[in-house]
Order: sequence, then structure tokens, then C-alpha cells
Amino acid sequence: MTELESTVDPMPKVTNVPFTRDIRVEDRIVNAAIECFQRSGIDGTSMDTIAKAARMARQTMYRYFPSRHHLAVEVLVREIRDHTRMLTPLLRQYSYPPKAMTEALVQGVVSARRHPSTQIIVSDIGAELMSKVPGSDRAMLDAMSEQWLPTLYRWKEAGYLRPQVKFDELLLWITMFLFISISRGTLLGLNVDMLRQLITNQMLPSLFDLERLKLDFPAEFQ
Repeated sequence: MTELESTVDPMPKVTNVPFTRDIRVEDRIVNAAIECFQRSGIDGTSMDTIAKAARMARQTMYRYFPSRHHLAVEVLVREIRDHTRMLTPLLRQYSYPPKAMTEALVQGVVSARRHPSTQIIVSDIGAELMSKVPGSDRAMLDAMSEQWLPTLYRWKEAGYLRPQVKFDELLLWITMFLFISISRGTLLGLNVDMLRQLITNQMLPSLFDLERLKLDFPAEFQ
């Protein structure tokens, strides 16, 4: 039995009692999971350990989250939403769309690299666990949509984005870019300057209608 398998607890049987989800209990479980993940890593954390940290019965925990896999997904989704609250002001701070997108992406990578929970979730073991949860990819993309779609729609209506840009493909690309930059960025030597260079040279020209931007932001092209 591998170390990963040894920490997977069988889900106890749950009776057919009417269940009402309590957000306070859910938050308590997630916060306990984050604490345990940070202390022992996902592979060193069992549901029993999380239950003890949350000071509640395992039976109660399993009503909210069937496994560590589901908890890992929930932790990541909450991290994305935390970044949303932080990055949304950046997307509005810079009136020039390419600058806004560049700074939001770069700061998203920088802040995530510093956050211990994000580092744990994007590790190989974290990715393996999340891959076992049906719909985890959709949950992550939905969380990313909450962050980016309002701004993308605004830029689209203003004519700043190229007509062929598809939001679902762009959101997937942004998610992939952030995931790789956070989990493998150090290995690849992707510092802040290199990230900005990659975004500016490779990404922005394919997204934005530069001729349209020149009309509203002539100073950026001087």
C-alpha cells in the first residue's frame, strides 16, 4: 500500500436523515483542512485528522465532503475566489486593457506563489486528488469566470478584444497559464519580468485589437 493510499479513509455509512447544509460548519471543515494540509501536506492528511482538527464527528464531515479529493477542490476554488477579490480592483485600476490584464495575471501568480494553500493544491499530489473528483475542472473554471468575465464582457462591448476571441477558450488558457506559472514557474525560471514579457509578446497581440485601442489610448502607442 502506498503512502497516498494509506491516508484514504473509507467513507462511513450515512443514514437517510434530512440534511440542511450549514455554511458555518462547512467553513469550519475547510479551515481545518487548510490547517492540516499546510502542516502535513495532502498526502499526510486523513479525513480523521481533519475531523479532529475541526472538532466534529467524521459522520458530519462526510455529509459535506465525501473525501479529501472533494475538500482539495473546495480549498482551491476558495483560493481562486480570494484572488478574485484581490485582482478585480487591478482590472479596474488600469484603464488600458492590455496593462490591466498583464498586471492581473502577474499579480495572480505572485500572490499564489506566496500562499501555502495554493502551493499544496497545485502540487502533483493535489492535482492527482482533484482529478478524481467529477466536475472539479468545471468548478475551477466557474471560479475563474467570476473573476474575469465581467471585465472581458466590458472589453468586448468596447471593441477592444478581437472578434474571434472565445471566452471559454480564453478562460481555459488563463487557468492553464496560472497553473503552470505557479506550480512550475520556479523550475522554468519564470520571474516577474519574464512573465510580463511572455504575456506582452505572446498573449496580448492575439487577444486585443490594437488598431481599436489606438483610437482610445493614443498615448500608449507613442
